[in-house]
Amino acid sequence: MKYSAIVLFVLFVGVITFQNLSGGNLPSWGKANPYLVRFLPPVKLQAPRDTLPAIKERKDNFSIAKPVNIIDLKDPSIIDKKVTYDPITNKYIMTEKIGEDDFQYPSYMSFDQYLKKREVEDYQKYFRQLAGIGTENNVGSLNPLSTVDVKASLIDRLFGGNSIDIRPQGGVDLTFGMDYQSMENPFIIEAGRRQLLFDFDMNIQMNITGKIGDKLNLATNYNTNATFDVDKQVIKLNYNSDLFNEDEIVKKIEAGNVSLPLRGSLIQGAESLFGLKTELQFGHLRLTAIASQQRSQRKNIQTQGGSQVQEFEVRADQYDENRHFFLSHYNRSAFEPALENLPQIRSLFKLENIEVWLTNDRNEVDNVRDIVALADLGEPEILVNPTAVPVQTAFAPKDLTGKPLPDNSSNNLYNRVISDPRIRQIDNAVSILQSEFKLNQSRDFEKVSARKLRPSEYNVHSELGFVTLNINVQPDQVVGVAYQYSYNGKTFKVGELANNSENTKPDSSLTVLFVKMLKSTTQTTDVPTWDLMMKNIYPIGAVQIDQNEFRLDIFYEDPGKGLKRFLPETNLAGRPLLRVFNVDKLNTQGDPTPDGIFDFVPGLTINLSNGRVMFPVLEPFGGSLGKQIEDVGLRAKYTFSELYSKTLFLAQEYQEKNRFVIKGNYKSSVSSEISLGAFNINFK
Repeated sequence: MKYSAIVLFVLFVGVITFQNLSGGNLPSWGKANPYLVRFLPPVKLQAPRDTLPAIKERKDNFSIAKPVNIIDLKDPSIIDKKVTYDPITNKYIMTEKIGEDDFQYPSYMSFDQYLKKREVEDYQKYFRQLAGIGTENNVGSLNPLSTVDVKASLIDRLFGGNSIDIRPQGGVDLTFGMDYQSMENPFIIEAGRRQLLFDFDMNIQMNITGKIGDKLNLATNYNTNATFDVDKQVIKLNYNSDLFNEDEIVKKIEAGNVSLPLRGSLIQGAESLFGLKTELQFGHLRLTAIASQQRSQRKNIQTQGGSQVQEFEVRADQYDENRHFFLSHYNRSAFEPALENLPQIRSLFKLENIEVWLTNDRNEVDNVRDIVALADLGEPEILVNPTAVPVQTAFAPKDLTGKPLPDNSSNNLYNRVISDPRIRQIDNAVSILQSEFKLNQSRDFEKVSARKLRPSEYNVHSELGFVTLNINVQPDQVVGVAYQYSYNGKTFKVGELANNSENTKPDSSLTVLFVKMLKSTTQTTDVPTWDLMMKNIYPIGAVQIDQNEFRLDIFYEDPGKGLKRFLPETNLAGRPLLRVFNVDKLNTQGDPTPDGIFDFVPGLTINLSNGRVMFPVLEPFGGSLGKQIEDVGLRAKYTFSELYSKTLFLAQEYQEKNRFVIKGNYKSSVSSEISLGAFNINFK
């Protein structure tokens, strides 16, 4: 009986538990005995539901993100969804159309709402991409822990791809060789008859085109046979992101050969630039910045009645270098007094015959001689080496004022050299002048093979005593002269003329010719020879000038205030600079009355054939101007003394003093041909 009672109790509890788990109702006795039910475990009962989510019709606009439904086939492609911005209402309009009919009612978003929506979408898209959700094989395209992926993504964003394509074309030709020459020429010294030279030549014609991604393009062209220097080397680096994304700040980057075209006609752009150019965009503001070097210049030429009208602008440091030379220091000292009463020249000096010698670097054979150019030859007072050549003014000829004149007898140098026949020998001249005469080569004398210039290659002013070379003189070339002149009826000579009887003997080609040195191979400013080069003549580029159509004025560039015709702060304030520089003493009829117009005196203030302007003073922007300024401090401020005490290359470093500008315009004579005066012209 005991065991039967236990079994019945267990069966009773199991029935109640089974009914509770199966969701059945408790029997009435169970309800009447809650004590038993309290010991049963709690069970949550749920109604059965479908295994797939329901698809509901979309009531709002397509831009609002919806939960992902795996069986939703989404909208068909026939529905045209557009988002447009209305600048009047400052709202975004979202439309859905099938053809011309609205599929949904248009919806609207404010500008701030649209930006916030785009921000949320971009964040979701980025993190889904990192997690690999929605991508192929659910693999993220960017691993934030991988440096390789970061670099690859950065390159793709910068260059629009990671492909590199470099294509070189052309060729490089190098020539190496030896050139041996043996010349049995008795006119050449023994050491110069045999020469061994190294021959090297290079010819490059090559171009390289490259591409990195879709944004960066590279083009390089190098041609040593190009006619113009600007075409020999062309480098073009172009970075263009404007075609890929309109929202990027950096639109374009160009390096190398760039240009700056401008849309307006008031300010014109520039061509043939070499540097860096960028185009940036900040909203509606587009900025173009450029830092470059200009390799070209623009010229505007006007023609009137068959003649061309041109403007010119020359600064104080652009005088005609190594082209105009005084024959002696006497002619230099007499220059300003002779031009005090323009247009008359007060001088009794009259040049009768002259020979000009220049270093023969063109291998010419006609009119070539070995010359010894002596700096102190014919100089009575101003000497380069007064120790070796003492001053002997008591024996020198004098002018009417008692000033010594230049002549071979003005010092003892010429008589000493011609009295020693050894010096005339080509091989002995240099050694004897250095050892026995105590002269320094390139300072006191030069021994070179020179050619006698033809009369068409130079011009002389017979009364003022200076020579103008019509050819370019290189810095290392020697210029020497031998001349004969008359003064007050008497004739004097400096140097040796090649056509004299004593210099035309059959063996004269084996001897040297003694001439006066105007320029040595090395220009130094601490010797008197430096003062023989004229620094008061300026080229303006005019040819065959018409006096009635010529205008010239002088300006001072006042910092921050522009160009002025007067000097500020000085006692010369209010006085036109034309009068300050002594080029406005006459009126248009030639009377000695200033009229504010440049004194057009052919052959003196201006040369009609070669278009050069000459000041009637030696140092127009230096000593001549300084003498007229009373205040010492202002004198140092406004004068450009370095222009005359230093070489032109060194003087151009003092740009704070280079403030005088010569400006004007001219009209050449009538001609059927118009000279543009330029090469490699680009017509637009």
